[in-house]
Amino acid sequence: MRDPGPLALEPILVPKPWGGKRLQELGKVPPSRTAPTLRYGESWEVADLPDDALSASERGRTLVANEPHLGKSLRRLISELGPALLGSASPTPAGDFPLLFKLLDTAENLSIQVHPDEHYASRGSGWFAKTESWYVLDAKPGATILKGLRPGVGMEDIREAAGTPALAGLMQKIPVRPGDFHHLPAGTVHALGAGVTVAEVQTPSDTTFRLYDWTAEYSRPARRLHITDALNALSLVSPDAISLPGMTGDGDRLLVRTPHYRIREHRATDHRVLLRSPQELSILAVVSGRAVLEGSGHAPVEMGTGSTAVIPAAATTDIRAMTLETVTLLEIGLG
Repeated sequence: MRDPGPLALEPILVPKPWGGKRLQELGKVPPSRTAPTLRYGESWEVADLPDDALSASERGRTLVANEPHLGKSLRRLISELGPALLGSASPTPAGDFPLLFKLLDTAENLSIQVHPDEHYASRGSGWFAKTESWYVLDAKPGATILKGLRPGVGMEDIREAAGTPALAGLMQKIPVRPGDFHHLPAGTVHALGAGVTVAEVQTPSDTTFRLYDWTAEYSRPARRLHITDALNALSLVSPDAISLPGMTGDGDRLLVRTPHYRIREHRATDHRVLLRSPQELSILAVVSGRAVLEGSGHAPVEMGTGSTAVIPAAATTDIRAMTLETVTLLEIGLG
């Protein structure tokens, strides 16, 4: 089959009460006729969620923005290209793309929340398991995240504090800086703090159980809490919830490998970077700087900070990124 080359996708902007302004600075343009007061907290860069899996977004499928597959969803490309798109990976049982990649930007704290694992998600209609990872693109001085519970905190403590500001005091508060990485397996209680922009890699799910939503602190409209389900889905200890500081200097490192996805970070100045193994799909995201994707089977593709491309498995096997300045790339693979 003819090499389709890198696929650019049209992002889906999702309004959030806690959203900031950084996404627009990254070139994520809101739809026309949007209310000027509407705040966007998420840009879904690579998404293929069916309607019954959505809780916050009106649309769940990003569409290809370049030829030869302009206007097609990833689900349609899976049916047309099969392994030429996914390589050795498999679609979801429903036939959808098995990964969701987002950019998130916060002006306020996100809700304290939990996502279910496969076992608990199977109990609810329209529920889907969610494991996720955060790579910090930007963070204001003093910005933090809440991730996991403090030593000695038990389920009864959480039960008493759920739905109240006291819950935050039971959690680990972690300062964040650009380049930091945090992995959050299903069941990890967590919240992004205000003033943080992250790239989020996750399993294809929009299922969230909220334990507290900062309505008093920010005068936000009340949203539904899901305390019973959150408590049932929560893990007191998450040994795989790894955290890594930012990398210094050029090089690359494997950030995480899960049964669902793997993430590798590349940082380079003034040279080419071999990005992937042959015949396997990759998602490439530029988290800082600029680079040009080069390969013998397609025209060069320039990418700047905040841009994303899907490289089908059938694409040229020698794709490299030629740096135009110091650049940091995330290379995301399946399985």
